[in-house]
Amino acid sequence: MGSRKSASFSRAPTGMAEVLRALDEADTQSAWLQAAEAHDALLGLDEWRRDDASPHLDGALIRQEIAELQRLRRSSDGLGLARVLTESVYRHLADLRSPEVYGLALSGTKQVVTDFLDEVEASLRWLAETPIPGLSAADTRARFEAAWKVYGRSALMLSGGATWGFFHIGVVKSLFQEGLLPAILSGASTGAMVAAGIGARTDAELAELFAHPDRMRRDGLKPVGLRRAWDQRAWLDPEQLLAVLHHNVGDWTFAEAFARSGRALNISVSPTRTRQRPRVLSHLTAPDVLVASAALASSALPGLFPAVVLEQRRGDGSRGPYVPSERWVDGSLYEDLPKLRLARMHNVNHFIVSQTNPHVVPFVRHYGQSGLLSGVAGLTSAAVRTQGAYAAELASRATRHSRGPLGQLADRAQALVTQDYRGDIDVHPRFRWELMAKIAVNPSAEDLRVFIAEGERATWPQLARIRNETRLGRVFQDCVARLAGPGR
Repeated sequence: MGSRKSASFSRAPTGMAEVLRALDEADTQSAWLQAAEAHDALLGLDEWRRDDASPHLDGALIRQEIAELQRLRRSSDGLGLARVLTESVYRHLADLRSPEVYGLALSGTKQVVTDFLDEVEASLRWLAETPIPGLSAADTRARFEAAWKVYGRSALMLSGGATWGFFHIGVVKSLFQEGLLPAILSGASTGAMVAAGIGARTDAELAELFAHPDRMRRDGLKPVGLRRAWDQRAWLDPEQLLAVLHHNVGDWTFAEAFARSGRALNISVSPTRTRQRPRVLSHLTAPDVLVASAALASSALPGLFPAVVLEQRRGDGSRGPYVPSERWVDGSLYEDLPKLRLARMHNVNHFIVSQTNPHVVPFVRHYGQSGLLSGVAGLTSAAVRTQGAYAAELASRATRHSRGPLGQLADRAQALVTQDYRGDIDVHPRFRWELMAKIAVNPSAEDLRVFIAEGERATWPQLARIRNETRLGRVFQDCVARLAGPGR
């Protein structure tokens, strides 16, 4: 496929045909947004954005509370501002995160939402910067830390998906360039490989990676001979994939990766032993485990790669096995999206999911959309999922006392069909047959470019919602860092 022609117009596109072409051909976020604003203007949706009325939020009440926050700030009533701010944020939090207020206009949501978030941010920063009578600096910091803990944090979760997982790189690139990449990342299978490469890099190194993605190795899938395939019960060479991971990820432990980047990397791995539980490896749960070995284990789909013994770096710098009696396989089998574990470890309550599993994408694309076709698609996928879960449950019951391959296969099948594959905000690729054919092959340089471009394009329509829903979390983080700084 050749490179796309840039759709950056010197003027806003006018007719709907031109607008749709501009949306389809946009190769930068700014070009896409220009076309999206023209689209909304043609359909009168810019008027919808300016109108506070909505069945999904109380625009009039929000306006009243904006005015009250401004009054308290002007009168320097810090304690009153903190009280009203807390009440107002939690009163409207569910409304502000409602998918319906983002479902019409491509370029964003209601202006009243943006105005409210503007005022909340201004109020939080004022409280962090202004001495308040009766509160010491330590008290103010403690209040902000407690409020941030109650408010919660956001995480980006990268699913499995074989070669389709290179789509995640475009999602991460778009978020990073907009300053929206969460500090908490998780990945499973191919998502673990991408998350590992992101979680171990500094911001400067990430910018370099996105500027030169061709420097990544893409030759991780190497078949072995029949004899070795029989001996290891798998068709592909794990040493080859590990060498690629060392090149793309580096030689860091989870603790070292966190210290370098400040990003909390989490990688899911699944057990091979019946009574073992799936794990999420991170700088908190497995600080000395090497990230590359964890990504290898998380990508070890049975039949393609053999199970993996994790590797750690000891205190003296030597390497060795981590829990040598246990072997681990593909993280997507049991916990593609380990939301509960991230909630417990990192206080996450808001999840952005980049979903590329081919057995999942057709069933989640309709989620959050309106219209008859989306409704029919939702009913169909729900029926398929329900029947699949019932069949898997029957199989699991029938093999419950079996510790052999049949029982393990039934358990994995049940885990696959009963997992929750959705987040608060979902990003997924367009279904394209030409990419489906490349789901289990090493991508060419052009394939990689296409996957990254697809990831970016799928993220652009979600940026306004992601920016708004993560905004206060980012403000809390900034304020806590400021209050914890020198001299405070």
